[in-house]
Amino acid sequence: MTALLLALTFKVIGIDCALCAPPVKKALASVPGVTSVKVDTSAKTATIEGNADPAKIHAALENAGFEAELPGEHRTEFAPLPPEQLAKLDIAVYDGKSKLDVDKALAPGKITLVDFYADWCGPCTVLERRLERYMAAHPNVALRRVDIGKWNNAAARQATALGATALPYVRVYARDGKFARAVTGGMWDEMLGALEKAE
Repeated sequence: MTALLLALTFKVIGIDCALCAPPVKKALASVPGVTSVKVDTSAKTATIEGNADPAKIHAALENAGFEAELPGEHRTEFAPLPPEQLAKLDIAVYDGKSKLDVDKALAPGKITLVDFYADWCGPCTVLERRLERYMAAHPNVALRRVDIGKWNNAAARQATALGATALPYVRVYARDGKFARAVTGGMWDEMLGALEKAE
């Protein structure tokens, strides 16, 4: 007698192009009990077969910079903040056409995050939304977002020279302006650890 395989289709927050499929598929395939994975980037969904613990599905995708919204869940923490709340946050955006002068970009007396990102990067969007919500509760944090385009501008060259191998790539600076730590890939637990180290 063969075991019955269950199929589960769910939304993956952070998927925005075909390049997101391989890391999502790899993350889900690593979950114990998952026997097959299909990713539909146009529908922004994944379908898994097998019998997997929902907490492990969430953890696997979070570690890859994405989020799962399983059937019956309604994840609101990744919705954009209202414009009036967003306007209160210390955020500056740079187009990346010229190298960022980090010393001038740092916010005096605040932990400053220098986030090298791209509009086409799904995990960058997930991390941005998380950071905005974190900053709403922690006014001592400033965010400097630097657009690397398609890895074809001055900011991309600067990020690569600083050690970026993937996006998002965030450099965390303490209140005194000293570099504390870099976080690659948007892992939220690593970001929280870096913020704690910068305190």
